[in-house]
Amino acid sequence: MRRTPRLLLAAACVLAAGTACGSDKGDPVTAPTFSTVVSPTAAPVESASASAAPSPARSSTRPSPAAPSWPSPADCVSYNPNNLTVQYAAGIHQVMDGSKVVARLHGGPDGNVGDQGLALAKRYKRHCFIGRGNGREDANAYVFDYWRDSSGRSTTIPGEDDACSSYDRGNLQVNDMGGGQGWRVKDDDNVLHVFDDESDARDGRLVLAKYGRICRLGNPPDDDQDFVTYGK
Repeated sequence: MRRTPRLLLAAACVLAAGTACGSDKGDPVTAPTFSTVVSPTAAPVESASASAAPSPARSSTRPSPAAPSWPSPADCVSYNPNNLTVQYAAGIHQVMDGSKVVARLHGGPDGNVGDQGLALAKRYKRHCFIGRGNGREDANAYVFDYWRDSSGRSTTIPGEDDACSSYDRGNLQVNDMGGGQGWRVKDDDNVLHVFDDESDARDGRLVLAKYGRICRLGNPPDDDQDFVTYGK
């Protein structure tokens, strides 16, 4: 019987990669193991030059104050329209609420001036003025009347049509008359009233813009011009 030389057997063991020669039959053949090292991905670094987004501009939610609808502060006489009487003396008709003077109208003892003033006053509860205490020599000419707070009564004013004239309330102008003569509110060439200063004139325009007719009661002397006025 032919025997395999030992040298050939040893060479075969060297050439057989991964084979354990002469090992015990129960040993498992262990496959080579590999470990993989994964470098963690670095989080992106925010640029130092990047700045926070600017805050949005704040806007005010407060509404703009409304323009005044009547002169403020108001200079008014409040009264009871159900308690009015008329007194006459020395060319003046006074509409009275007890001892309180509500209105004064120039006129003689005859005629309807007192009745006109009484009928007008009964329509309202307040008689208001612009320009009282203006300090001018002809102060009454620079005082403008208007009436507030309806009483709910619709009285007839005798001769009212003759006492009133129309104007365009959308065309009211405030002008300085120059030379210290004061200010005026007019509709083109139709001068509606004169005032002591610009503030009074603008208050007068505010009132006149609510109406389309201006009415004047009383018969004052030429150098006084102390009419009682109202709008309608």
